[in-house]
Amino acid sequence: MSGRSRLYARLPLLEPDQWWLEQAAAAPNDRILELGSGTGRLTRAFVDLGCDVTAVERDTDMLDSLREHLGDEVKVVAADVTDLPDEVGTGYGLVALPSSLLNEVGDAEARRRLLRNAAARCHPQGRIAMQLLGPWWLVGLPGRSTGRLHPADGSAAIDVTIETVGFDAWASRRQARLTYRFADGTILHDDLEASAVTPAELTLLFEDAELELLGKWGAIPPESPQTHDPVWHLAARPAEAA
Repeated sequence: MSGRSRLYARLPLLEPDQWWLEQAAAAPNDRILELGSGTGRLTRAFVDLGCDVTAVERDTDMLDSLREHLGDEVKVVAADVTDLPDEVGTGYGLVALPSSLLNEVGDAEARRRLLRNAAARCHPQGRIAMQLLGPWWLVGLPGRSTGRLHPADGSAAIDVTIETVGFDAWASRRQARLTYRFADGTILHDDLEASAVTPAELTLLFEDAELELLGKWGAIPPESPQTHDPVWHLAARPAEAA
């Protein structure tokens, strides 16, 4: 199992993740399409909520974990999120793009394809929810910084150290190594390569995919996005539903 897969399998639901369950509860039906499901951290929460989930992932190790732990409860599809196969279907009340998925796809064209795919699979009255890295936070990362993640169940916090590796100014793409330290002493690493997606680009992406912005929140909803926020949350819907 890869380092990222081991990390994703270990990470619990976090305090801000309640937002995802609120998005699911506000959807017009209980069908959820989760793009970039990883090892199923959010997937399990959606299932426990009683939703009918289709989980899309392309990483082999993460697919193995999904199938092992959730294969009897969700539909697992091996695919690239920018090129979804017909078997995924349409009419989902919620299309979820978690864990900085929009930042990590390769370039602006890939982001356009991703949102077009999400919009095409969404119910006309449904919503598309996404979590992305705060663009100004990502651009301004210092050489070394620290933070802390708080599990939703109140268990011990997880310490995170971020060490920047490089920054491609032309593509606004950051490379960094993240080190996670768990309360039991376990240390796991993750290599991040992510583009800063600005509000100006998001506006163009939404127009291209014919989406209308429903709301925007900062790192901990319902707070509004701030310049220093490491994470933003957005919700949109098909424009014809306006």
